[in-house]
Amino acid sequence: MQKDSPSSSVRRAMVTGASEGIGRVFARRLAEQGYALTLVARNEDRLRALVADLPGVGHAILVADLSKKEGTSAAVNALSGESIFTLLVNNAGFGQLGDFTEIPLTRYEEMMAVNLRALVALAHVFLSRAKKGDGLIQISSTLSFFPMPRQAVYAATKAFVTSFTESLWFQYRKVGVTVLNVCPGSTKTLFADRAGGMRVPVPEFVTETPEQVVDAALRAFERRKGPTLVCGWKNRFAVFTARFVSRKVIVEVMGKMRQ
Repeated sequence: MQKDSPSSSVRRAMVTGASEGIGRVFARRLAEQGYALTLVARNEDRLRALVADLPGVGHAILVADLSKKEGTSAAVNALSGESIFTLLVNNAGFGQLGDFTEIPLTRYEEMMAVNLRALVALAHVFLSRAKKGDGLIQISSTLSFFPMPRQAVYAATKAFVTSFTESLWFQYRKVGVTVLNVCPGSTKTLFADRAGGMRVPVPEFVTETPEQVVDAALRAFERRKGPTLVCGWKNRFAVFTARFVSRKVIVEVMGKMRQ
């Protein structure tokens, strides 16, 4: 682990789920901004290849499986160690598509461990040391605003992330720490394939790239305004109009997309 002296002016960020997709782009964008990075993921080869390709110096990797207690503990220990972190990007997470009882309970436990337990643990230790000017970015989902048949546990974990992060935003803005909840919609990553895909293909015009998501998130982070960014105007429109539609209709529409 790269160490920084207490008087160091180095800005250090931790990015979880950094080996691919949104996390990988966060790593590149932050390195371009001059951050020294600690990148957390399970795949050591991908992490090493990423660090070798990043601009800047002082980058470190942490190979950890956040679905395991020991993996979360390793990341917590890194955040609470001698290195001084000014930004945490809680990006790691995964979902699973399928009928509720067809998916093993152990899979749900792993999902909740990554999406909830690790996220809360890392946010807790980071904010306990955060100072004015520091920041926390947490990746939720547009699905956090909708019930999601055949993806119920995942959507529920993201509803938690959105509510949790918005609450932190209110509390920590008073001390000058920026907290941002980011809600991507359909994004061109491996996430959907690993979750089991969708019966109804998502139209290309509503799908964003990881670069679009991250660039929008960093702009919102720099503006330091509202607690939540819903990525893409079409997703923002969907979230807004859902306020005027009955929950029954919303569940039926979303359920048909997941059959």
